[in-house]
Amino acid sequence: MSDFTHFIDLIPKALARYKLTREARAALVCARFRDLLPGIVGTDALPDGVRPKYFKNGFLVVAVPSSIWAQRIYVHRHELLHRINLHLDKEWVKDLRAVVETGKAEV
Repeated sequence: MSDFTHFIDLIPKALARYKLTREARAALVCARFRDLLPGIVGTDALPDGVRPKYFKNGFLVVAVPSSIWAQRIYVHRHELLHRINLHLDKEWVKDLRAVVETGKAEV
């Protein structure tokens, strides 16, 4: 059966056809960040308030609850970048930035 095509080979074509490649790439990067962060910063689970905000033009922006967490992300930035790109087998993530979001809206 030489006409057999693996499903995994069809996914990139389908994503490109519906112009979802960028969104799929962002979802992969954010998922890898969520998976890798606890092991790198030394916690059992992803801390409350630490979440990937968006991925655009090679920059992964992460929302954190405090400046302490922003510093922890900054300290482990190079290892996070390396491990995310290693897991994706691509050099998609160029830099990582942490943005403090307290969750309180001020009027």
